Amino acid sequence: MASLAPRPSLFKWLFEPLGGAPLVGTGILAWLAGAAYCHGYQWLLTGQETGSWSGSLIWSAVAVVPWFALFEWSKQRQGADAMRRPALLVALVLGIAAFSIGLEYLVNFCAGDVTDRFWLLVMRRMPAIGVTVLMVGLTRNAVLRQPPDPAAIPLSEIAGAIDWVAAADNYVELHSNGRVQLRRMTMARADGLLRRHGFVRIHRRYLINRDRIATVGDKFVRLESGQELPIGTAFANNLSPR
Repeated sequence: MASLAPRPSLFKWLFEPLGGAPLVGTGILAWLAGAAYCHGYQWLLTGQETGSWSGSLIWSAVAVVPWFALFEWSKQRQGADAMRRPALLVALVLGIAAFSIGLEYLVNFCAGDVTDRFWLLVMRRMPAIGVTVLMVGLTRNAVLRQPPDPAAIPLSEIAGAIDWVAAADNYVELHSNGRVQLRRMTMARADGLLRRHGFVRIHRRYLINRDRIATVGDKFVRLESGQELPIGTAFANNLSPR
């Protein structure tokens, strides 16, 4: 699997998409950190602890978690590509901020406590917005520097580098200069894609690049690398001169 551009392992998780338990766990940590920030903000603002932790948790859910979701989306290849357009990033930031503020107004309205002013709501979100925009920018640069996943490159584009192909259950093994890459496809599919690029089926399990053939025997084909592959009886005629 392709990796991201080299960077300190301590911060590796910041630039790689999370999934499953790590995603849930990190999301919960971001939610709790947002609640702690809200609680501390109220204490600094008033000089005394006001409000309940339940209110802080609700605030964090509507004012912090959406930014965490945007950050995680930006780690995906599609998200990073979309973020190449600054206008889209600005639109997403404004849209999420408007949604978050509107949702908080709704929650306060339902609780009968609509006391916060608009600019106060904006200011309370500025740290989350600033950190998110910074991290999205760093993540976008890291993801866009990532080399393309070899498994996503069409076979037709790397055919010349492949020496031979072997069947492996629901996969095929692409052998190239001593290296092996797995692709999820049938041997028949690989044969159909590579035949036009000079490959020939010599066995139900093997497909070889004609340009790599050194010698052809009665039962084996020897490649330039020294690798010998068996010739299946049903495929022997495929090795006749072109």
